[in-house]
Amino acid sequence: MKKINILDYLYPPRCPVCDRPVLQKESRDGFCITCLEKLPVIKGKRCCKCGRALSNFEKEYCSDCLKFGRTHIYDKGLSLCTYDDTLRDMIYRLKYGNRSEYALWLGKLLADTFAPALKRAGAEGVIAVPLHEKRIRKRGYNQAELLAKSFCNHSGIPLCEHYVERMKDTKPLKSMSRAERQNNLKKAFKIGRNDVKLNVSIVVDDIYTTGSTVDALAEVLKEAGVQTVYFLTVAIGDD
Repeated sequence: MKKINILDYLYPPRCPVCDRPVLQKESRDGFCITCLEKLPVIKGKRCCKCGRALSNFEKEYCSDCLKFGRTHIYDKGLSLCTYDDTLRDMIYRLKYGNRSEYALWLGKLLADTFAPALKRAGAEGVIAVPLHEKRIRKRGYNQAELLAKSFCNHSGIPLCEHYVERMKDTKPLKSMSRAERQNNLKKAFKIGRNDVKLNVSIVVDDIYTTGSTVDALAEVLKEAGVQTVYFLTVAIGDD
């Protein structure tokens, strides 16, 4: 007989999709069963560089990577879902609505979906995109770090905490052009510890837009000797 956790009744976790309290018996991996099926998980052909869903199955790369792919410093990316209204609301609540528990379930989904392939690719460590200390004080947590911890707990790939530090409190990127993002992120990161040697790393974040943040991190990592940098996110824009 399945044990009943009394805390599920007193303080039931909330489904990341609909944000309603969901009891254990009504859920699957923290999601309402029906909501989990509504997630726009990428299941078809992906861009060979950034991993977004391809609208044209005859192509190898998305339109963005055909234009900018050669300038990316990271090596390859994988994302769980296409960014739509559902993902926009979910990630907003995760980051700004004090729904840090979403990261537990999203990190598990990332591990269930991608960990086997990343292990075969030789991934040695996971690095969460760091937040500046001012934003951590304001928000209370770093959602990328929570996603990374959950992913590592379920994948067995070690988390490299404090491997990279954020030195610059950058301005919000969402309204910036690609060039403005790149300029905004110059000298934003530095290696925080070098007692762990990584050859193949995974950078974890919540969303991939233009790749500017991942590239800025990848540049610092490769200068420190990391040979291959993958990224892993919950959401990515469509083609």
